[in-house]
Amino acid sequence: MPAVPRYEPDPGPRALARRLAALASAGVPVRCPVWLGLREPGPGSSRLAEVTHAVARHFAEGTAAALPRFNTNPYPATRVFAAASHGRVDALGPDMAAFPADLAAPLWWRVLDRARAGHDPVVAADLLLRLGYQRHAAEVLGMGESTAWTPGRAVKQLAVLFWSRPSAAGVEAWALAGARSALPTAERHALALFVLVRNGRRGAVTPALHEAAAIVEATAPDEPLLRQAHYRALAFVPFLRGDVPAAWDLLDRALAEQRSVRPGTALDRLAWDDFAYPLHETIARTHLRTGHADRAVAATGELVALSPEDSRTWAIRGDALLAADRPDEAVHAFAEGVALGGLPAARAAFYRGWALARLGRREEAAASYRLSHRIDPTAPAVVEALA
Repeated sequence: MPAVPRYEPDPGPRALARRLAALASAGVPVRCPVWLGLREPGPGSSRLAEVTHAVARHFAEGTAAALPRFNTNPYPATRVFAAASHGRVDALGPDMAAFPADLAAPLWWRVLDRARAGHDPVVAADLLLRLGYQRHAAEVLGMGESTAWTPGRAVKQLAVLFWSRPSAAGVEAWALAGARSALPTAERHALALFVLVRNGRRGAVTPALHEAAAIVEATAPDEPLLRQAHYRALAFVPFLRGDVPAAWDLLDRALAEQRSVRPGTALDRLAWDDFAYPLHETIARTHLRTGHADRAVAATGELVALSPEDSRTWAIRGDALLAADRPDEAVHAFAEGVALGGLPAARAAFYRGWALARLGRREEAAASYRLSHRIDPTAPAVVEALA
């Protein structure tokens, strides 16, 4: 089997501008209505979108205290790309109050009013980050130029810094300093976990990784879902030193923690799913990285069950199917990703084209490549495939 090409769009602001312009005219609107004005989740909504809408609803109703702990933050530009996919460049701006009235549900304005009034600042900041309003999130947390950590707000301050600052290394250094500090134990654990995971994903065996891992181990949480994330992050340490069995032992412990929880309410179930998704994603990627593609495919079945309307689900499932040399099934997986619309459809269309070419269906492959290029013209692999 030939090597699967890497889909890597060009970086930088000029490429981003080209991407947004192309997306605005590509005719592949995002199916999920949540990101465009906090409208009710629909058939095309991922669990992540449902979580975001639930957070917004409880915040607007003044019942944020009922919200459980969630795990995953969407990429802040999700709202921007969703708006562009609908051709609504008037919805791309950084001011929540300037969002087009015809797109916004009443919930949007209730959220804005309560955020302006200073209610539940940590929840407000979380929600504003989910919607791609980093500056507003910093304001409700009272963050100025100083990067001093505030007890009770440190985790959300970290999220604001991460999504707002150009230097990831600087943010990691600040997080590690916070993890060493006199902040409450749970916040020190969260800051150290961030440093550990960031280094682990880069494959960077650094002093920072080892120091963060030591702090994580010394501040282990009591709640099962938090312990799941704890063990999942620690698995990076043995994996990077080549001790795959030890990494799997930690991932098995994470899975046991996840399974020990029985959600009682709909909100609890949302939180359970929100923690389960990255765990099963990690399991699938670990199988891929250790050369067990068929096991990775099986692991992605959990993601399909958890969030079938999530473009990430079909991206990793398609990747696993390609690695397992099952191009006919990969065509279906990537087609599901294309159907969800938006910017992720560009990657899905490219790999759908590559799988079709493997099957000898060259005209269909060319059409899929053209669709990918129409959505995002900045990926060299697509240009090469079309040539």
